[in-house]
Amino acid sequence: MRSFFMAGMLLFAFACSAKAQDNPKGEIAGNYTYIHINPGGFSTVTIDCHGGGGSAAWSLNHYLGVVGEFSGCKWTGFSGVSAHTFTYLFGPRLTYRAYGRLEPFGEVLLGGAHIRGTTIGFRTFNSSGSDTAFAMAIGGGADYKWKPSVAIRFIQADYLYSRLGGTTQNNLRLQAGVVFRFGGR
Repeated sequence: MRSFFMAGMLLFAFACSAKAQDNPKGEIAGNYTYIHINPGGFSTVTIDCHGGGGSAAWSLNHYLGVVGEFSGCKWTGFSGVSAHTFTYLFGPRLTYRAYGRLEPFGEVLLGGAHIRGTTIGFRTFNSSGSDTAFAMAIGGGADYKWKPSVAIRFIQADYLYSRLGGTTQNNLRLQAGVVFRFGGR
């Protein structure tokens, strides 16, 4: 009876590892990034920021992974004043992989935001024209498995919180791009 139980456990372990091979172990993505910036304190003022970014993710199991995202964009605001905004965020991602070729995901990312070279209204971020502060993104998206090693990220939509220049910003971030996967089948 004990050997039968051990054989069953071994078969179960091999079946689980074979199933895990259907999923990528890691992925690298390149994205177009759009951030609708709400500078806070100025309820009628918003800024559109266009740029790009990338992410790297590592799967811990069938549905849970860790991700690091980096994105930057440039915007031109009032009277031709321009600035660069950069975010670097890290955290867990949950992916639903049993939905055929479409893989929806959700994530909570924490990190920082950096802005350089701007004034907003009568406020200057600091005397050097730059500021770095806490940032957080909560959201999700959907990838379409085009080939075993390539997916299309149709959309990723996040609430992006930052506190630059002592002012809270509640921003919308949209991304789309290509995902390269490795380590799976």
